[in-house]
Formats: sequence, structure tokens, C-alpha cells
Amino acid sequence: MTTTFTINFRRDVFLRERARARRRAIRLAIWLAYFGALAVVLGLYALNTASLARRTALLERQVERLRSQPSGGEWRPGQAEADFVASSLGDAGQWRDRLERLATILPGNARLTDVSFNPDNSSGAGQAKLVLTGELRPGGGGDRMQQVLSFVGTLSRDSLFSSGYSNVRLVTTRAAASGEGAEFVIECR
Repeated sequence: MTTTFTINFRRDVFLRERARARRRAIRLAIWLAYFGALAVVLGLYALNTASLARRTALLERQVERLRSQPSGGEWRPGQAEADFVASSLGDAGQWRDRLERLATILPGNARLTDVSFNPDNSSGAGQAKLVLTGELRPGGGGDRMQQVLSFVGTLSRDSLFSSGYSNVRLVTTRAAASGEGAEFVIECR
């Protein structure tokens, strides 16, 4: 009589075979994870290299096009741009004084989160603006919105801070519903 299959009733042999199969599966998974991560890293390097090559080729074409133009095609700024640069270079001390004054007149329960000069990158005389972003914490007595409006009024009345700006205005304000404070954006033009 021939047997088509055999049943192994020895439990220790079965457990050894199962442990060996599990170790082989874990080794295979570690090997695949290692080489998979390596392939991802190398792929990212390849994408970065391709992007760098494309950008370099673009810059080389731009430089070659600029070199091929006649030398009379250079850029000359207009009078408004030249006046703006000259006035900005001349008032570094005024900026120091203005920022020191801003620190002095800022209420104790307020803090500035951002001070941006000319965030729109506009050019020309009188186009640059100063944008103050901040928040007012509860305290100091009174309504938060009244305190923000009082701060804007103080900025516009202060001769040192508002010199060079004809308009100091509150652009946006938002009060937290939980009574935590108010956020504000002030624009000086």
C-alpha cells in the first residue's frame, strides 16, 4: 500500500519547522524593507538631480539670451524708484527711533506677532507701507475692541511713529468668542 501523504505526529519537529519558516519570513521582510527604503532614497536623489539639471539648463538659456542682446538693453530705474531708494537709505536712524517708539507705546497686554515693511513689494513714491500684526490679551480693563481702536489712535497721533505715514488704519480685527483676546492688523501708509 502506498501513501499519498504522511502526517507527522511529532510536535517538536512541527514547532521547529514553523519557527524556521517564521525566521525566513522575517528575514525576507527585513531585506525587502531595507532595499525598498534604499530604492526610495535613490529615487529621490534621482528626482532632485533631474530637477537641478532642468533648472541649470533654464538658467544657462537665460544667461545666453541676455549675453546675445546688445549692451544698450540695460535696465534703468525711473525717477520714482530712485527717489524711493534714496529716501529708504537715508532714514535708517528714523526706523530705529520709530521701532523704539512702537515698543514704548505698545500696551502692556498686547504683543506684535509680525512687523512687515512693504509686504506687497510695491515700488514708487508713497507706495510702501508698514503692516503691524498682533494680538491683544484680556486685561487692562475695558472692551478689547476699544483697546485695539485706542492703540490705533495712539499710533496715528504719535508724531515720531506716524512721520512719513499719512494714514494709519485698522485693517482687520478678530475677537475670540471665548474671551481670550483679539487679533489685529494695522496698516500704515
